[in-house]
Amino acid sequence: MLEFGTWIRQKTGCRVQKLAVDAGFSCPNRDGKLSSGGCTFCNNEAFNTSYCDRSKSVTAQLDDGKRFFNRGKPGMKYLAYFQAYSNTYAPLTRLKTLYEEALSVDDVVGIVIGTRPDCVNGEILDYLEELSHRTFVLVEYGVESCNDETLRRINRGHDFACSLYYQSPRYVYSFLEHELRTGKIG
Repeated sequence: MLEFGTWIRQKTGCRVQKLAVDAGFSCPNRDGKLSSGGCTFCNNEAFNTSYCDRSKSVTAQLDDGKRFFNRGKPGMKYLAYFQAYSNTYAPLTRLKTLYEEALSVDDVVGIVIGTRPDCVNGEILDYLEELSHRTFVLVEYGVESCNDETLRRINRGHDFACSLYYQSPRYVYSFLEHELRTGKIG
């Protein structure tokens, strides 16, 4: 079993630093679609870095992040980390624009996308699968619990079955399935 840092280095071919980006997304559990209070633990300001400012472009945030982390680390490469809220909770055209902007920034070699399992669909996953053929793509699903009662108590707005849906055979792409079955990268 590989340690996560080693796995990412093997996938990207270099050492990387995640740079958080606040692209101005919301969440169906905050905007009224499911709820308006968010999850019990939802406080993105608690982990957003000082250079994240949703009033700035994705490019400006990444450039600020590179300056923040580049001290004494020449040659460092970066992953644009769409972290705040649900970063697939928008029309695909907007997602493509934001993700492609991030990938056009010098020394950005991939993206990491934090989202909820109820904020993805086949169209988004098809795009991410296509994108993964050009660059490193990692989706972080905030599953939070496999216990429906816990999910209800923390106000998630979905059940565990929702988390399993996009792991069905239709959505487990061959590039991921190969790694999960064999443990081999590539």
